Amino acid sequence: MRQGLVGHTGGLGADALLDDMRALKQSGTLLVSDEAGSLVLLVARGQVEASFRLGAYGRLESPGQSYHLHLHEPAPTPQLPGRSPHSDSAVLRALPRTRTPMRIPTGVVDLPALLERLGALAFDGLLAYVADDELAVALLLDGSVRAAVHERGGRLSSRAEALRVLQKRCQEPGPGELEVERVERAILEPLLALAIESVAPAEAGPFSGLEVDERGYRFHSQGQVFLTVPSAPLGPPRRHALDLALRPLPHLEMPTEPPGWEESRYTLTLRGKDALNPMTDLNMEFRNHHGDEGQRVLTLLGSGAPLTDCAERLGVDLADLKPWVARFEAAGLIRTQRG
Repeated sequence: MRQGLVGHTGGLGADALLDDMRALKQSGTLLVSDEAGSLVLLVARGQVEASFRLGAYGRLESPGQSYHLHLHEPAPTPQLPGRSPHSDSAVLRALPRTRTPMRIPTGVVDLPALLERLGALAFDGLLAYVADDELAVALLLDGSVRAAVHERGGRLSSRAEALRVLQKRCQEPGPGELEVERVERAILEPLLALAIESVAPAEAGPFSGLEVDERGYRFHSQGQVFLTVPSAPLGPPRRHALDLALRPLPHLEMPTEPPGWEESRYTLTLRGKDALNPMTDLNMEFRNHHGDEGQRVLTLLGSGAPLTDCAERLGVDLADLKPWVARFEAAGLIRTQRG
């Protein structure tokens, strides 16, 4: 599923886009945005069938608006494609492109300074690294990073590991580019609910949030579906919504390790080899202290595999692996592999 046409209206208003659709009798979804909000329009054969205002959107006739035009057959609800409709991440499947992003080359961004600036602006939206075979997205609410996910070659990571990828791409030139994109809270908050697996309780009142079923990812506001992302869903049918009184959103901090730390490799010292040798007294001491889990970790670390691979094979996050590395280095069991 390809993205639609994304751009700016320049000196024209968004009404010019509707006039073109009307003249050509086109069907699809048009999402237009100004500085205050967005308007979602469902068009069938040139005629507006439904419209939904998000935020304090102004007027169609105003110039300089951002737009996403996605042509599709007449449908019961507006539709926009997901950023990565075949991803193993539900968030990336459900995430549409709404506004025209600000695009930045890799290798030229001071990420802490950028996040500080977005925090001062109480920014709602996303920071993403986009390449042909890779996508990393951090979701920000009120200027704070609340969720992050990264996918490359079918491998998923989240939270600190995903932020580590963004950190690296900001500092090191390479393929792809960085994007900063505003996202309306009516879309952003349900995505965050999906990211933290906040399931909405059964309620009698009109639903606001994200419904996941065989039709895809359906964004609701006060009982109305204002946008559908028709990616195949992951998992069972569910409704997701934030309840900040019961479950506060996390605030994700940037990793403190230098970029590239996750690719570090280690080798066993003589003491480390003795710790794994069942014929030595040190092995018994090591097993009593660290158990079978410690032996698995030391064996993998000593294999020379990068930390990312070790974490994946152990089924843990890099953040969980870091204390083991520090502990084994301090005990003289491993050393950094040079060259």
